[in-house]
Amino acid sequence: MNLLSKNSLAVHLLRIIFGSYFLVTLVVTCVQLGAEYRHARSSVDNELLAMDRTFGASLASSTWRFQGDVQKATLAGISNLPVVTGVKIEDPQGRLMMALGNIIDNSGAQVHIEEDGSQSAVRPGFLNAATSHRFPILYRDEHGVMHDIGSWTVYSSRHVVIGKVAYGFTLILINSVIKTLVLWFIFLYVFRRWLGQPITRLADFVRELDLNQMETPRSIHLPGRRRHELHFLADAINLMLAKLHRHTIHNHALYKELEQEKQSLSALNRSLELRIAERTRDLAQANEQLRSLSLTDGLTGIANRRSFDETLEQEWRRSMRHGTPLMLAFIDVDWFKPYNDHYGHLAGDAVLRQVAQTLRQSIARVGDTVARYGGEEFAIIAADTDGQAGADMLRRMCDAVHALAIAHAGSAMGRITISAGVASCNPGQPGAGLDGLLQAADAALYRAKMEGRNRVVLATELIVSP
Repeated sequence: MNLLSKNSLAVHLLRIIFGSYFLVTLVVTCVQLGAEYRHARSSVDNELLAMDRTFGASLASSTWRFQGDVQKATLAGISNLPVVTGVKIEDPQGRLMMALGNIIDNSGAQVHIEEDGSQSAVRPGFLNAATSHRFPILYRDEHGVMHDIGSWTVYSSRHVVIGKVAYGFTLILINSVIKTLVLWFIFLYVFRRWLGQPITRLADFVRELDLNQMETPRSIHLPGRRRHELHFLADAINLMLAKLHRHTIHNHALYKELEQEKQSLSALNRSLELRIAERTRDLAQANEQLRSLSLTDGLTGIANRRSFDETLEQEWRRSMRHGTPLMLAFIDVDWFKPYNDHYGHLAGDAVLRQVAQTLRQSIARVGDTVARYGGEEFAIIAADTDGQAGADMLRRMCDAVHALAIAHAGSAMGRITISAGVASCNPGQPGAGLDGLLQAADAALYRAKMEGRNRVVLATELIVSP
């Protein structure tokens, strides 16, 4: 058995263990590198900010006195600092007076300026991305008057920050590689010594077994003074072989018992068929109960959205056959979300239940339908009802909800109120459609909200479906 083959347990364990170790090491290294990068970047920013205190007075004095040589020497000293990639001086109008190194010109392009004033474009890239700090050049004369004579800007780049991090990252990488290699060789040695040889012996023993010749029991024993899991596996194999030997002797008797069981199973199958028929009837009754539950809203106890859709479709077809009008209304609890946020969801659920019961009690006829359309929105379906009668019905509902006097601190009315949009049409009239009825009721509800809520708006015309 080759422990280093691609299908060996050792190779699989090595892949899993060292794959996980590599991922953990990679994540930790990335976190450390990120922390080092942020620290180095903060350090570079602090050094750039400190330059105003170091060089600001000298630049102000030399600029005020038109001492170009002093300015040039100061810029050269600043640009030679490790964290600086470039520096420039501008007059109060933003015109470039003097620059050295990598800077950003007035057009936004990054250029490199030599000491002799020659310019060359800097290739854009991730490492060359510039960071800068701009400082005003202020000079106080002998009379104590402060003069703004321009500004100077110092530049750095990501390359500087990464250079500070590179040394620490190299140490972390070398440390991780060394630890990985050492663990790799230790694992190979331990697996070959303590697991590889016993597993190979167990595999050879099992491969040579012939279950058709179990008259003489066989057993395997592993060497070693300390017993571990592989010894327990060998004991389990020996116990299994002993049981197989005993079972082989009783196979003939078991076969006869199985024939008897076959006859018993035939009788049991007939009994099961009768029980299945009974269960089928019970299942049909349970399905009918489930269908009834599926049409009821669990929170409010009234019809749910599915029941509303089915009822609306049925009433539309019935009104079309009889030539009678069909009324549809959408109702929305005013400012319900602020109520939920202020009083909590349990109080909001209680309000929805009270509003639903009030709407149901306000319906004049048994055949009319009140349903929870979704969230805090309800719907009313009333057959053989025109728009004016429907609007009157909805106004009674609004008054009933208003009379509940449920306090609502987030409402302009100080209590829970509802808004409703009503639409009605005769399905047999030209251009009438169910989608148009739904859209008209929804548009009327929108108008009720826009006009101040706690009111009923009747759709003046039906939206004709295309």
